[in-house]
Amino acid sequence: MKIRVIDIGLGLLGWLVVAPSFAATYAGSMENTQWQVDASVFACQMRQDIPLLGEAVFMRRAGETQRFSLTELNRQLKPGQAELFSLAPRWRSVGEHYSMRELSVGDTDSVSLDWRDSQQLLQELIEGRQLLLRGDSWYESSDVVDVIIEPIRIRQALAEYQTCLSGLLPVNYDQVRRTSILFPGGTDEFDDSEQQTLDNLARYVLADPYITALVIDGHADGAGLRADNLVLSQKRAEYVVNYLIERGVPEGLIEVRWHGERYPIASNRSAAGRAQNRRVTVRVDRFEPDPEALARAN
Repeated sequence: MKIRVIDIGLGLLGWLVVAPSFAATYAGSMENTQWQVDASVFACQMRQDIPLLGEAVFMRRAGETQRFSLTELNRQLKPGQAELFSLAPRWRSVGEHYSMRELSVGDTDSVSLDWRDSQQLLQELIEGRQLLLRGDSWYESSDVVDVIIEPIRIRQALAEYQTCLSGLLPVNYDQVRRTSILFPGGTDEFDDSEQQTLDNLARYVLADPYITALVIDGHADGAGLRADNLVLSQKRAEYVVNYLIERGVPEGLIEVRWHGERYPIASNRSAAGRAQNRRVTVRVDRFEPDPEALARAN
């Protein structure tokens, strides 16, 4: 749906053909609104505070794709369906506003969009267009709530955000906290295909100061003698340990154990099951810092 307007000086929402019975509008002022960037190797955020409501955030976490979220600290939007509009830039005397799509308003983040939709929103903002989200009011079903996301000063923030993206780690903690390395039958060396997994693990551990331990467990399948399998599982675990140490992981963080064929995760009666059992697992333990304590320290 596209609506051509000749004069948009009637007010921000004057272009709508039928005005709502009551609309509460949440938007920042042109003087004070800005995009802020939070940058680290673990995550990049570009966010805009929306006074009296919450914030709009573009975020990409290490090892994941970008997402957009609208988070309400002061709940105003009712869960359900809402509509997203793109408004012509303020500086144009003639412009075109249009409806982009319907959105689902959730119970936690009001709106959450995947990388493709978030990129579309970002492109609209780069072009100087405002985004308007209109949904039902949490308090009165007959009323509506309008949320405005401004493009003001986004280009400078975007350059900082993109610099952050280029420095992200390849993985995040959730992706490395439980890692399995598989081994061919009868050997204590893993295939080259497993190296990237361990390289990414090592990079994460070296970057995160809150890692407390790496618990490494060697395993074998049920083929062969039990005593031989115990020795083989030890050699596999030690091979992974040495690989990580060579890539800078402190030896003092590592605890190593081996179990032979004692803990299968699949049936040893099939080749596929035995392939899953020939493994070394790495558990990454991490101390979760108290956000309030971190804020006081900084």
